[in-house]
Amino acid sequence: MTARTKPWLGAVALAWATGPAAAAAASLTLQLTLPDVAAASYYRPYLAAWVEKADDSKAAVTTLAVWYDTRLRDNQGRGWLRNLRTWWRAGGEQLALPVDGVTGATRPVGTHALHFAGATGALATLPAGRYQLAVEVAREQGGRELLRVPFEWGGAANAAQAKGEKELGQVTVNVEP
Repeated sequence: MTARTKPWLGAVALAWATGPAAAAAASLTLQLTLPDVAAASYYRPYLAAWVEKADDSKAAVTTLAVWYDTRLRDNQGRGWLRNLRTWWRAGGEQLALPVDGVTGATRPVGTHALHFAGATGALATLPAGRYQLAVEVAREQGGRELLRVPFEWGGAANAAQAKGEKELGQVTVNVEP
């Protein structure tokens, strides 16, 4: 059974191990659902997922995923990314897109899983601490939604979830030290 055929709405799974050295070996799994929205014209949503500090600053730490229409001529799909307003202002505007391992095409309705190994990539240098995983979607002729799921990196295994209202489904966390 693929993630798209699972009947439950998505989940965001985040994981960590003990100590700063072990935190780099942990992994984070993000599962999210793009619900079926009744609309005359449905366009796949653009998405940004990033890690930000859990304090009041909500400062962006690293971008994990950006989905947009990569097939448009002259990279016109990048122009629509500013509709992901929170991510765009938090640092998305400075990214030289496409970024290998981060950017990809938009995805259809259904549940999608993304796995991020802490030993490599964007999480390799993430110090132990409290963070939030932010997921923002925006859809042409549709809505915009932002969810934040708190997590700790470099601690014991735990789980967390959040549920969107229209453009995002449920999000859940599973830790793999």
